[in-house]
Amino acid sequence: MQTKTSFLLCGIVLLIKIFAVYNTNFDLFGDEAQYWIWSKSPDLGYYSKPPLLAWLITFITLIFGDSFETLKLISVSMYVFTSIAVYLIFKQLYQDKKEAILAGLTFYLVPAVTVSSFLISTDILLIFFWSISLYFLLKIRKEPSIINFVLLGIFVGLSFLSKYAAVYFILSIIFILFVDPKLKKIFLEKFISVIIFLFSLSVVLLPNIIWNIQSGWVTLVHTSDNISLNSINVNLIRGLEFILIQALMLGPILFVYFFLTYKKIKLSFETKFLLTFCVPVLIIILIESILVRANANWAAVALISLFIFFFHHAYMLSKNIIKINMFVNFVFGVLFFGLIANTSSLNIFNRINGISSFSSYLEKTHMINKDILVVSDRLLFSNLKYIFKYTDIEMFSPHAPHTKITSQPHLSSPLLSTINKNFILIGHPGELNYLENKFSVLKIDSKKVVFKNTPIEIYEVVF
Repeated sequence: MQTKTSFLLCGIVLLIKIFAVYNTNFDLFGDEAQYWIWSKSPDLGYYSKPPLLAWLITFITLIFGDSFETLKLISVSMYVFTSIAVYLIFKQLYQDKKEAILAGLTFYLVPAVTVSSFLISTDILLIFFWSISLYFLLKIRKEPSIINFVLLGIFVGLSFLSKYAAVYFILSIIFILFVDPKLKKIFLEKFISVIIFLFSLSVVLLPNIIWNIQSGWVTLVHTSDNISLNSINVNLIRGLEFILIQALMLGPILFVYFFLTYKKIKLSFETKFLLTFCVPVLIIILIESILVRANANWAAVALISLFIFFFHHAYMLSKNIIKINMFVNFVFGVLFFGLIANTSSLNIFNRINGISSFSSYLEKTHMINKDILVVSDRLLFSNLKYIFKYTDIEMFSPHAPHTKITSQPHLSSPLLSTINKNFILIGHPGELNYLENKFSVLKIDSKKVVFKNTPIEIYEVVF
């Protein structure tokens, strides 16, 4: 009966997600619009991320078009597949089909999945391929065939092509070899199979590696800038915030119940395996959050193993906790997407509210006799590029030649120093000092908008 109810709750949430996507007046996040821009020029890599998400968007939009709804349903759909992957991992670990089904359904309702279902991000693919990689690593432990090693290499490679945080998977494999004698023996004895695994992984990664070499490793530069270890500022509060956010994203009921009953943990292979693929990630990101900063999603892959670990522990001790947890998460999912469907004015949605209104104002007020728009901010650039996709407006980003590249528009849409046509600028006039032809700048507007903390300053540049 509990499984049937769980299917019903997941089905209701899925329908509400689809309804919300088709009824909201929210816009894309800037990052989402950026991924769409990338998809219009398929490449082997991009400034801040590997290419797999852009390739997927290219494929989907070729079939279904570029609408907001099409793009958003990519995320909604991917978590259905990831929930199936959680079922496969659970069944492989614990050999209990009924519990595995319930785990997959429960995972679909956790707050992290609910929130992420509305976001087109590299995490949706990383989490999926990470999960499939976990499954095939478990398959290798049971049946160390060459095909399983090949598939492990392919799926770990696809994880890397989704997001470079897949490097944690390699780190966790090294750790698991120290704590599980059986896997260690397999990896030592099946030397040729391990070479084949590394070869298949390399084949998948090779195109992106070549792109990085040709592009001066800009992605690694961006990643190192994100880590920002050169600006250490120890703050324990940030670490506590990180832990609390992970607890909320995983589901507070499971989280609290686990820490009330952790003494009943059995240190089995299953426990060691799951902890190996979450604890190292969580520790690394926790340290990063304390030293510098860390976004909540940086540890997203850890939540797969952590969820399975918490769920099985709770399931063995109290079926009622599983029911309560699922109901609470169900209510959160309904409320969250209900707010989206109603285009809520809550501050948490500010960044995706009012962008279409601003673009309409900009087009009707300032772009009537202009066909060139220059935008400094990469997120606003991406949003406007998506919204103006069916217009004749050309868009560029100011970037002086031979200076550091700090965004994808600097690579793909730089404002050339030789430009001599008048344009509208959203940014700081000082960013245009590299232009070769003489020009004058006139501030023509200052627009207060919901999606930015400060008014948007609009200038006309005349040559």
